[in-house]
Amino acid sequence: MKRFRMVLLALALLPLTARLISAQGGGGLKISAGIASFRMDDLKSLQKYILSTYPLQGKITSSFPPYTYTSIIYFRQLYDQVRVGGGYSFSTTGGKSSYADYSGRLITEMAATSHRLGAYVAYAVTGGDRLALSLYGTAEANLSSVTVESYYNILTYSNRLYNHYRSVSPTGTIGLEATYSFKSFALGIQAGYLVDLTGRLKNTDNGNELQDPDDPTHVLTSDWSGWIAQATVTIPLR
Repeated sequence: MKRFRMVLLALALLPLTARLISAQGGGGLKISAGIASFRMDDLKSLQKYILSTYPLQGKITSSFPPYTYTSIIYFRQLYDQVRVGGGYSFSTTGGKSSYADYSGRLITEMAATSHRLGAYVAYAVTGGDRLALSLYGTAEANLSSVTVESYYNILTYSNRLYNHYRSVSPTGTIGLEATYSFKSFALGIQAGYLVDLTGRLKNTDNGNELQDPDDPTHVLTSDWSGWIAQATVTIPLR
């Protein structure tokens, strides 16, 4: 219930942000793309458990490595040093385990995606007309999607198992951004840390929670907490 209230609070920031960004000053779009690391402790543990159920010894070839992170933000210049806005962020990662020999193969793939919508604020710490250093933060509602798919081929026999899970959680990010302004746009780099308060994963077909195979009292979660590094392009809108 506490997490649900925090998600509602993140969503409630959106109309407030909309009123703020229409208040005064010029506006613009900030488009960012880069890479992020992801904690994903529960899903990594689930991956190891599934591997332990293989009839023969397989191996993990990928376990939720750092992967893509993109975002787009519309902002308004509220004051000389303050920008406020709102936008959308997307990130994805996954894991893969497998076993193969002359008689067949067994593969398990886990794919995770994160869609986040929320508010943005930035404060220019120092800088001039060209180069600036800013502190920024976001508060977002996060919709996570996780699929777990196992399939195997043994001689002429094959089968496939597929499950899809979702969770909702509040997230927040804080970081630094350095930008260099040109006549009609600005380029920058930013680094920050995202905190995900995690959400319980539920099966989209039957609504059942994804329980820890080693501890049925624990419900598995997605955890997108981690470091973020991005390149940014800022385009003023007149």
